[in-house]
Amino acid sequence: MKRFSALFFVLILSCATSFAQEGPKQEVAQQITNWHNGLVKADLEGVMAQYASDAVFFPTFINVARTADERKAFLQTLIAKKPVAVLNNDQRVRIFGDVATCSGSWVFDVNNAEGQHEKKPVRYLFVFEKRGGKWLIIEQHVSAFPEKSKA
Repeated sequence: MKRFSALFFVLILSCATSFAQEGPKQEVAQQITNWHNGLVKADLEGVMAQYASDAVFFPTFINVARTADERKAFLQTLIAKKPVAVLNNDQRVRIFGDVATCSGSWVFDVNNAEGQHEKKPVRYLFVFEKRGGKWLIIEQHVSAFPEKSKA
């Protein structure tokens, strides 16, 4: 009976830990959705508010955006391309206390220099830290896939 009780306790504890992780995982996944929706709605200030003041962003088309002004300039350029992204089914959120990672890929549909729609498959990695009760982006890397898709 003691063995059964111990096993039952471990099972309950592991389930409780799993359920406790779902809340933060959903919050972080929602932040990715909010980031994308902000771009689509051209809400530059809303997107900027998702970054910690000391965040570092490694976007595809420039080397790095370490300051708020560099992030803002890049995001203004991206918003001007009227991006719409379709998330692939490979998003992975992992929680490490007050730090979380979210990685995956999506296909951005953007307007190119000629105003034509262009699909750009990219991969991403966001690192979040919970500060003041809010998940903020502290590191971000987004890059185009190096090879062409074999579709």
